[in-house]
Amino acid sequence: MPDRPKLWTLRASALRKARRALRQANPEGLHDTRVALRRIGATAAALRKEKVSRQSKTLVRRLSERRQLEVDRELLGRVAAAGLLSREAAAGLDARWDALLRSGEREAARVADGRKIRRLAKALERLSKSPQSRVLTKLEQSWRDARKALASPPDGKDDRELHRYRIAVKRARYLAEDLVARGVADLEEEIARTKAAQTALGQWNDVRLFRERLERTRERAERTGAVSLSAEIGRLLLVLEGTSASARKEAVRASGQFSNVIPLVVRTA
Repeated sequence: MPDRPKLWTLRASALRKARRALRQANPEGLHDTRVALRRIGATAAALRKEKVSRQSKTLVRRLSERRQLEVDRELLGRVAAAGLLSREAAAGLDARWDALLRSGEREAARVADGRKIRRLAKALERLSKSPQSRVLTKLEQSWRDARKALASPPDGKDDRELHRYRIAVKRARYLAEDLVARGVADLEEEIARTKAAQTALGQWNDVRLFRERLERTRERAERTGAVSLSAEIGRLLLVLEGTSASARKEAVRASGQFSNVIPLVVRTA
């Protein structure tokens, strides 16, 4: 196998770039940082680096609310543009969520400059310089375990089960891409399959969480006497039931493609 960069070198480099973008308030900085951290977590778990895995997961969770708020505001713009919500109601929702956004921005800034992410970056630098034994063997076994977990897709009746499956698909994809980075061939179709399923599951999850935020906002509007806003949100939630059902159906369909696919015997290029 030709000499290739260590996975830890790739993970450290990706985190540096993403963190720099986050600190500079680059629009993609938050997304890139969360992806970099999730990839670190998947690699670390596969290579038995439990502390690094825990550190990355903790940081991802701290950034999750801000990321989801960005998604929700994008979906808010779409429903308003489609005429499903009045301009006044959309502006009212955006204003109510603005305080949450400012809080999320402060948390993202704390993460970008915090001690925990600096410690993680230093750990990755140390790992990139230290010898690693049986990397390919560990990665392959972890990928096979992750891939096996996809063979029993959910029926879509339980949100938590479908959400867990979404995370499992993402992990299987990241590990397959780790194997490719280490020179394993013939995984392109597998990666494309998991990426497509991840997209479908992600779209369902975005609509689910958007509806949950709308419901919480509707309840607050009722408590504060914003009757017209509460009524508009209620009508929107009814419309979104069909969108949610359609997204769920597509997510379940995409998940079902793994049940009859046997993982390849990996080989290096």
